[in-house]
Amino acid sequence: MVKDSHELRHFSGLVFVACMFIGAGIGLAFGRPDVGGAIGMGVGFLLMGLIRVKNVEPTPVTFSLPKNFGNIFLSILGVIVILVGISILFNPEFLYPYVAGFSIVVIGLLILLAGLARYGKKETQKTVE
Repeated sequence: MVKDSHELRHFSGLVFVACMFIGAGIGLAFGRPDVGGAIGMGVGFLLMGLIRVKNVEPTPVTFSLPKNFGNIFLSILGVIVILVGISILFNPEFLYPYVAGFSIVVIGLLILLAGLARYGKKETQKTVE
């Protein structure tokens, strides 16, 4: 029972941190990271409380990618990098808030996915002799 309580608290903490980063990223994209961070923290606290009260159990997230996903991803990434480079040449001060905001949103989503993916794996205990 103690291990389940610890996992539930860990899961709800990861949800809170992810909501905080996503809120700050969206706020930064609109020029108000303080407001976005506050909204993200409020949503995070709310979800953290609901997860603990309802005893929400995390379930493993599984998905499969098509074989040519790498090629498509690299092609899209190449086009984005070219467009960012052109944007920096013409108007460097316009691009920064959007790149920073988008980066923080992506970091928040990666934290959330990493937290959810961790619960799909069984933890094994190593014995030391």
